Amino acid sequence: MTISEYAGSASAPHRISGPGELLQAVPYLLGFHPLASLVLVGLDRHRLVVTARLDLIDTDPPTVAHAVDTMRRGGAQQFVAAIYDDAARPDRGEPMLPRDALAARVQAEVLDQDGEVVDVLLVSRGRWWSYRCQEAECCPPQGREIPASPSAFAAAATYAGVVALPDRAALGAALDPVGDPHALQPLLEQAAHDAVGAVRRGDIARHERSVKRAMFAAARESDTPGWPGLGAADRARFGVALREIPLRDSVWMAADDRRIDGRALWRHLATTLPPPYAAPPLFLFGWVSWRKGEGALAAIAAERAVASDPDYSAADLLLAALSRGLDPRRLPKLRLPRTA
Repeated sequence: MTISEYAGSASAPHRISGPGELLQAVPYLLGFHPLASLVLVGLDRHRLVVTARLDLIDTDPPTVAHAVDTMRRGGAQQFVAAIYDDAARPDRGEPMLPRDALAARVQAEVLDQDGEVVDVLLVSRGRWWSYRCQEAECCPPQGREIPASPSAFAAAATYAGVVALPDRAALGAALDPVGDPHALQPLLEQAAHDAVGAVRRGDIARHERSVKRAMFAAARESDTPGWPGLGAADRARFGVALREIPLRDSVWMAADDRRIDGRALWRHLATTLPPPYAAPPLFLFGWVSWRKGEGALAAIAAERAVASDPDYSAADLLLAALSRGLDPRRLPKLRLPRTA
């Protein structure tokens, strides 16, 4: 399941009028166009709270129940469900629309968990139908087209630089390895050797301060347009340094406190470092993305961090936050424990 949170605080809220405009908005909420998916849009007093997506092959009763429960705990009171299936051939000559069993399952689950069902839609090949409306005047048998002209929401999202990619794989492609990350192994070994040498000389504190200052500076520089990236030696030095929990935590707290963003740097490191060194920057990229409301991208980053290092507990923490529907806008800023 992919959980995607939309943080509307970055811009003025925009009204979405009717199913057509909502379906226009869904790809921007997820970051990609859903295919063969069940999308659940959760609202609270008609304001968007959380959006969840399931592959249609994963819509068994326990999984649907878990998704609804997650969204309810995330603050959703009202639900709109959209079943995306381009293979469906809706024909109102038939007594029911395709996927009616899934539509009924979603409605029953929402009601069982004291939620309100606003609508349940079928989306197929650019048209939509409602499972809850049988009136030909507003819900014709041939369905209705999703509007071609962008709504105010879609226009605002595009203006803000939000891109709706073709599918989830395209979203994850931003984190695909670049070149051969294993070619960096000799420099990683040298960076690790230098760190050990600093310990032996009793100079580790100065060594760590130097790396930390350089990393913070690189994180800030990476936010500027046209940032050229790092040289191989710096990538190796940062990759080794981020394996140290105290330094990783300092960067994590700074990112969580919005003193730095650095997603361009974390992505650069994540795509050019081999396992297990890719895990920390993948986690940092995922955490900042989650805080900014890009839950689908955060989930992909966290999943890849675990794949890079199965014992990387910070990525498990992020996955837990996503699976439990925690609202990143309401979670307090993180703080390191005080030392005596």
